[in-house]
Amino acid sequence: MEQMQSLKSVTLADRVEDSLLHYIRRTGLKPGESFPKEEELASRLNVSRHIVREGISRLKTLGLIESRRHRGMVLTRPDTFGTVKKLARAKIFTENEHSEFVQLRAVMELGMVDFIYERKTPEAIAELRKIASVSAISCYSDDEERLFHGKLFTIGGNRIADKFREVLASVFNNSPEYEEKISVKPSTPTHQDICDALEFGSCEKFRETMKKHLTIYFNTGD
Repeated sequence: MEQMQSLKSVTLADRVEDSLLHYIRRTGLKPGESFPKEEELASRLNVSRHIVREGISRLKTLGLIESRRHRGMVLTRPDTFGTVKKLARAKIFTENEHSEFVQLRAVMELGMVDFIYERKTPEAIAELRKIASVSAISCYSDDEERLFHGKLFTIGGNRIADKFREVLASVFNNSPEYEEKISVKPSTPTHQDICDALEFGSCEKFRETMKKHLTIYFNTGD
């Protein structure tokens, strides 16, 4: 009986969580605006405050709600990728997961090629060349990789993609396999070659250059 009651409570908490999310959508509540009190929600949903508190706790875990002094609960704008960043810093991903994150970043970057090419500007290319110049005759550094490829995403103009790229970077920057790959001399094509293709070549030439440059991240068996 106790186990059945526990399962029922979990199911009810799930329903309350869904109801709270529906309330946010239906009312058009904006970040910074107050969220109803527990007793009001319990009355509306016809459930106990304990169950409401569980649903609210889940929304707090998602970063959708937070408690503020003198204001009670308010709706917030969550850091969509914050949890993955924390997990990356904790270094709990397996070697295989690291490899897949690295590959995903490379796939995303190739997918942004058209946007990057269409939205390039002389100023942006000049910034890219400035970043790339430090490795013309030396090895890549973590900072250069992050700055150079981050700049490419920024040129592409997709803010969500850029944010996700930052998350992936936080993962593979803690990967021994990734560190080993960028500790070698610059691959061919180099960052300078990418700049040349972006500035002077066609979109297809830029795509081909990017694909060759990123090949190292797909060779996880080497």
